[in-house]
Amino acid sequence: MIESRWVFDDAYPTDILHRHEELNALSRLLKPATVGHRADDVLIHGPSGVGKTATARRMLRDLRQRAEVSSALIECSGKTGNEILHEAIEKYPKGTVVHRNQPRVELVATLEKIVTEPLIIVLDEADVIPDLEVLKDLFSVDLISVIAITHSNTEWLNRVDRDLRVHFHGDSQIEFDKYGVQELVDILEPRVEHGLTGDPTQPGQLERIADETGGVARWAIKSVLSAAELARERNHDYFYNDDVADSFEHAMQKIRKANLRSLPLPHQRLYEIVRAIGPVSGGEMKTTYREHKDAIFEGRGHDSVTWRRAWDYLSKMDDYDLIKMPGDTNAKVYEAVDPELEAPVEFDLRETAEISSE
Repeated sequence: MIESRWVFDDAYPTDILHRHEELNALSRLLKPATVGHRADDVLIHGPSGVGKTATARRMLRDLRQRAEVSSALIECSGKTGNEILHEAIEKYPKGTVVHRNQPRVELVATLEKIVTEPLIIVLDEADVIPDLEVLKDLFSVDLISVIAITHSNTEWLNRVDRDLRVHFHGDSQIEFDKYGVQELVDILEPRVEHGLTGDPTQPGQLERIADETGGVARWAIKSVLSAAELARERNHDYFYNDDVADSFEHAMQKIRKANLRSLPLPHQRLYEIVRAIGPVSGGEMKTTYREHKDAIFEGRGHDSVTWRRAWDYLSKMDDYDLIKMPGDTNAKVYEAVDPELEAPVEFDLRETAEISSE
């Protein structure tokens, strides 16, 4: 029944449907690069799984085919500012060999030396960049422009230095909303055609998947794959309604696991705290964080952050459906959505408590 799992992958190259306005806006902002000038900076924002990265990837591919424009898509999860600069150099076509431990000033100098044509750097998952000073470094290179992809434009801009926010003024922000039911069906049909053997769906099932997944393309696409997996396990020749009904949580479990594994180490440790003690009040969560923050950020050159910044990390995990944090700011309750889902880290809350008390 499943002919190609690749078809259901986020990075699968496909037509970008129902993002005409967003594509036009992005094309307008990047147009200066097609005539050798620095492109405008762009802030793309919206919920997880609604095509933000896929749209940017498609537009950059088109630009490279039409003009002397280079681009680098950098997945920022788990990367420091220095690592982002290092990857930008590595992915530039005229790049050079640089050591990972080179000082930041040398990395910037290398970029200034080698970037001789417009270079568009996509900072995917820019929400989790710990040090946004890297923006100042990138903006200091004449022909480099930045596309930052985030969930919340306001939360992210609040972390950006005031002098740099002008790069992401109102006209440079592109919002991605969730899809409508029929729009999602249009997106699902080619995946079914190219990813599954024959057409195992029954009338109305794609509409149900589109409706149940609330306009989130990633969840809908993974649900189709999950329905196929469940149908195969149950020896069904086509999707039974029970296969579809069970596909939503089946797919979401996989998405949560992938999201958790994509997060930086401190996020994963913080998640383990929530999983261990939740549901927990905001006050207790704040106290627990302060008691264990050195252990949370131990290793790999991570510096501990304030509770306010840690709250941003928790908010990111809420966006990823990893934790729930309902309530007003001062009366939130923190809890893991799926307490059975463990982060791929060894982090024992009792051991860290013993270490901190020594």
